[in-house]
Amino acid sequence: MDQVQVDDFLDISYRADLDMLVARWLRPVDLPELQAGYEQILLTSQARICRRWLIDVRRRYNTHQMGAHWMVSNLLPRLGPLLGGRTRLAYLLAPMYLRDSAADSAFPPQSYFEGKPFIGERFTEESAAIEWLYTEAV
Repeated sequence: MDQVQVDDFLDISYRADLDMLVARWLRPVDLPELQAGYEQILLTSQARICRRWLIDVRRRYNTHQMGAHWMVSNLLPRLGPLLGGRTRLAYLLAPMYLRDSAADSAFPPQSYFEGKPFIGERFTEESAAIEWLYTEAV
């Protein structure tokens, strides 16, 4: 398993046995850290042409509109051209954040992902997230 540490806020590992990238946010981050972290996730996935991402945000717990806007307008549109297929992003959240209205408004509705080279979903159980990552070929 290849592993990358981004300062003190993000741990990224590539699971060759599952062809899956695992990104675990270790603490709350500000917008520049969020951007740097996702850029490193993208670089790591590019090196492996990996289009299955398990993103553990249980310790990050902050969702803000600016970060969501940056992802939707800047990061996500680059996934298809850079990775060559549809990327699946499974977000692992603490159960209480699925009921958080700010987090709900920051995460796009499922209709947003139709026809795009990426799709995202939120989970509270890691096993369910991993299962979802494999429900469709990438």
